[in-house]
Amino acid sequence: MKVLFIGGTGNLSADCTARALGQGHEVFHLNRGSSSGDSSGRVKAVNADIRNHDAAKRAVDGLVAGGIVLDAVVDFIAFTPEEALADFGLFSGICRQFVFLSSASVYTKPASTERITENSTVGNPHWRYAADKLASEEALRARASRPEGGACPALTIVRPSHTYSQKWIPSPFISGDFTIAARILAGKPLVVPGDGAMRWTLTHSRDFAVGLVGLCGNTRAYGKTVQIMSDEAPSWNEIHLELAQALGEALMSHGDRRSPLRAELVHIPIEFIAGVDPESGAKLLGDKGYTSIFDCSLLRSLVPEFSPEVSFARGIRESVAWFLAEPARQKTKPAVDATMDRILAEWKK
Repeated sequence: MKVLFIGGTGNLSADCTARALGQGHEVFHLNRGSSSGDSSGRVKAVNADIRNHDAAKRAVDGLVAGGIVLDAVVDFIAFTPEEALADFGLFSGICRQFVFLSSASVYTKPASTERITENSTVGNPHWRYAADKLASEEALRARASRPEGGACPALTIVRPSHTYSQKWIPSPFISGDFTIAARILAGKPLVVPGDGAMRWTLTHSRDFAVGLVGLCGNTRAYGKTVQIMSDEAPSWNEIHLELAQALGEALMSHGDRRSPLRAELVHIPIEFIAGVDPESGAKLLGDKGYTSIFDCSLLRSLVPEFSPEVSFARGIRESVAWFLAEPARQKTKPAVDATMDRILAEWKK
C-alpha cells in the first residue's frame, strides 16, 4: 500500500511508521520537519505545515502531479472539527481511505457498562480536548455522508486510549517527559487521584501500531469507528509502584545503591484536585479518574493479527532505560511539578 501519515514522528505514529515499513508498505510523512525519524531512509518526506492550507495544498498537488494515489491517509494531529475537515478535504480525490485519530476520552465517564465498546455512550462535558475530538468525529461523518463529485474517501475513525511509547512514562497528570520519575528519584510524594484503585488501560505504541496499520487499506473498516487498546488495565497505584520498581532496578544495575526505590503515594479525591487546579481536574473528571476497560472485539474481527504483546512491566522498563541512557532526555515540566506540590500543600492543610 501507499500510506501517508500526517505527523509521523510522534508518540503513536513513530511505531506505526515502523510497522508499516515492516509490512512492506510505501510510507509518506507530511509534516514540517526535515527528519522522518526513520534511520532506514525509506520514508518519503512531504514537507509542509498542515495548518498552512496553501503550503499543504501545494505539497499534495505535488503528489498528484507524480501520479500518486494513496490507499490511506492517517491524521494524527487534527484536534478540532475545523482542522479535521480541512485535512479531509485536502486529500479528497487522492486517497481511498481517511483515518482520523480520535480518542477514547469521548466516552461518558464513569462508563455506563463494565467494558466500553464503540457503541458505549459518548459525551464528555468536563474536558475540552474530548469535546473537540467528538465534534470532529461528528463533522467528518457528516462530510463523508455527502460525497462531492465522487471524490470523497472512505472514513475510518480510530479511538485509542492511553497509548505510551519508549519515550513516555504514563501518569494521571503528564506522560511525555521525566517529571513523575524525577519526583520518585528525589523522594517527593506523588498525587494519586481517589484511592488509586481505579483500573486504567495502558497500550504500548508497538501494539497499537499493529491495529492501526491493519485498518489501513482494510475495506471492511470503511465507515467504521474502531477502538484500539490493550487488554491490560493496572490500577494507578500499581502503575506508580511499577515505575518506582523499574527505576530502582535500573539504578541498581548501574551500581546506584538508592534502590529499591519507594513511591510515596498521596491519595486525594478528584473533586479536591479539581478545586485546586481546574486543568488537572478536567483531565481526571473527564478521563483518567475512572476505571476504563475496553472491549476490542470489533478490532480483532477486522485485524486478526492484533494481539498485544508488550506488558506494562516490560514497556515501562524500556521507557526508564531510554530516559536514563541520556541525561538530556530527562526533561521535566516545572509547572506540572509545582502544580503537584500546590495540590499536596492544600491537601495537607
